Amino acid sequence: MDIVGLVEHGRELRYSRAEAKEGRTVFTNPYPDGPGALTGFRYLTALALIRPRAQLLERLGEDGDYILARDYDVEVVVDGEARAITAPRGLITDLTSVPWIFRWYVGRVGPWLEAAIIHDWLYVAWQVVGRRPSEADRAFADRVMLAAMEAAGVSPLRRRAIYLSVRLFGGRTFFERNDRLFADLGDDAYDVPMVLPVS
Repeated sequence: MDIVGLVEHGRELRYSRAEAKEGRTVFTNPYPDGPGALTGFRYLTALALIRPRAQLLERLGEDGDYILARDYDVEVVVDGEARAITAPRGLITDLTSVPWIFRWYVGRVGPWLEAAIIHDWLYVAWQVVGRRPSEADRAFADRVMLAAMEAAGVSPLRRRAIYLSVRLFGGRTFFERNDRLFADLGDDAYDVPMVLPVS
């Protein structure tokens, strides 16, 4: 899976972009070195998701997985230093993980979706950057999600409810190893032109 490539965003940032070394993909650590104060957040690129044809044909319903069609970049400011976090193309996501009983309040998609995608990446990135899972990294992931929801205009009450849910119930998900991180659908699957409605 080729996820190498750098999109310039007008100023120098420390990228958590993957690099190719000796024929394999090497990911850069997206977590800060210490607890760090998260003081800024902004979205850098558009989110592009695809759903594999097999899932459409098998009618797996709304709980089917989706895949990042392109790298997805955000910027965080930690201890005054701007840095980009990149959720890599091919990352498998279940969108916003919400038990069905609460979907009347927080659906799998909504203005919090982009925050959930970055949160998904930060919950599994430790597995591919050669790091042990830590509570500090989990807390960082949750704070990034909160900041991302604020940047997306999610109401204070709803973003607080989502944040408290991941703080209370996300621990097991973060600390468990996940063997299904990436999908390699071949370059053709990612390069299909997308047609978006324009209003």
